[in-house]
Amino acid sequence: MSTDAIDAWRSLERASFRRTSFRRQLRVTDGPGRRAPVALWGLAHVLWAANDLRALDFDIPIDELADLIEGYRRGDGYAAKPRTRRRYYDDNAWLGLVATALGDRSLAAHSLAFVRTGERPGGGVAWVEGGHSRNTCSTASGAWLASLLGERALALRWMDWLGEALRGPDGLYSDRVEAGRVDPTIFSYNQGAAVAALHAAGRDRDAVATARASLAVFDGDRLWREPPPFAAIWFRALLGVPQVAQETHAVLDAYTRRLLEDAREPATGLFTRGGIGTYDGTRTIDQAAIAQILALRDAS
Repeated sequence: MSTDAIDAWRSLERASFRRTSFRRQLRVTDGPGRRAPVALWGLAHVLWAANDLRALDFDIPIDELADLIEGYRRGDGYAAKPRTRRRYYDDNAWLGLVATALGDRSLAAHSLAFVRTGERPGGGVAWVEGGHSRNTCSTASGAWLASLLGERALALRWMDWLGEALRGPDGLYSDRVEAGRVDPTIFSYNQGAAVAALHAAGRDRDAVATARASLAVFDGDRLWREPPPFAAIWFRALLGVPQVAQETHAVLDAYTRRLLEDAREPATGLFTRGGIGTYDGTRTIDQAAIAQILALRDAS
């Protein structure tokens, strides 16, 4: 087994992990030179990476990291940042999915309960509390979580709506619908979440069809330009479907070779070079996602 994944993790620790002067408590920031705590979406990716590396028998402070989740709690859900009130349904679904990976069924069930409050009368799950768009990222991730928690009927209800509202003739899912208008943008993580939800709910024919349709699109430069957290979700989902695992692994091998050859900055170990995509220009979420991708390569 290579050390690439743990090297990426250690670079993430150096860039984004801090210890407070009081009781030496762990904090995770947005990256080098930043004091703000990482967003919940970024923390979910840090925790996913930590769990992947723990599965490879590396020593990771996963309990300390999991303790940070409580700082995001707002009422019956979790906010995008500590000390803010804005709550996103997809954030809570991703958190629930990470909780299932960590074996925390209570947190996963709590997250799903909040996501359910985002279901709209016409179908689908809203993106953000008080918002009007219904998105693939919130509906498919919620369905994936519901499937893993044994809520198959709920998962299929959400995926059936998604198939009618946002799945195109090419088998791929558009980003969202708002005020009756569809944003046709195709993102890798939306396809991944849909594939994982369909597979977990027993709709393997649809899962495989979507997986193969997305494999035809997300390869080479198109995948390279995707934000790493999107790519990480896509790889994780497709590797979990036996019918497409070999094809996915071939793409994963090519992607990780390019990561190591073109994207890694020798001085920092961060993956910022070669025109690789970025989520929002901060380093934590991108680096955590890349640690996941390298760990997935070694585990599969």
